[in-house]
Amino acid sequence: MPLLLIEGCRRSGKTFLISKQESLPVFKFNFNENFTHWNFDKNGTDIHWFGLGKEIMLHELNLSGHLPKMVVDRGILTNSVWGVFQRRISENQAKEDLIKFHKRGLFNETEILIIQGESPNSRTKDIWDADDSRREEEYGLFLSFSSLLRDLGVNVRTFHNNFDNESINKFKEEINNF
Repeated sequence: MPLLLIEGCRRSGKTFLISKQESLPVFKFNFNENFTHWNFDKNGTDIHWFGLGKEIMLHELNLSGHLPKMVVDRGILTNSVWGVFQRRISENQAKEDLIKFHKRGLFNETEILIIQGESPNSRTKDIWDADDSRREEEYGLFLSFSSLLRDLGVNVRTFHNNFDNESINKFKEEINNF
């Protein structure tokens, strides 16, 4: 069954929008808890490979028919973007990983929806809050990697979140049409 990966910068409202839909089950990997439990280095390569392994397994389970049609809160693009953003891997390595992922057919039965927008509300969420000041760099990486995926034939769309009822309703329509 297909996976719909909801991707985008921190504070773009991914989780907010996902919580407003009731049509499909949602999977959100508890990255912060796992990061803390295994005591990964914030800038170490181990955390990148850990995340990539999770993505490979998720997509293999999907292709094997073991998963229902579902929404995934953050996926392979986030792992790639944050691998480069935190200087865990090079941009070239991230692109090579995405191409390998594609060549193995792991994007089959997958659609990606990139959420654009910025929450008007401030928050304290996790150890990555300080990186919110580098939003343009993060966004640039999402644009670069999503462009690569589009060129490879992966279904990548964008959705602008204005943090209003109209955005919520349009997002629900996106989910219902998936």
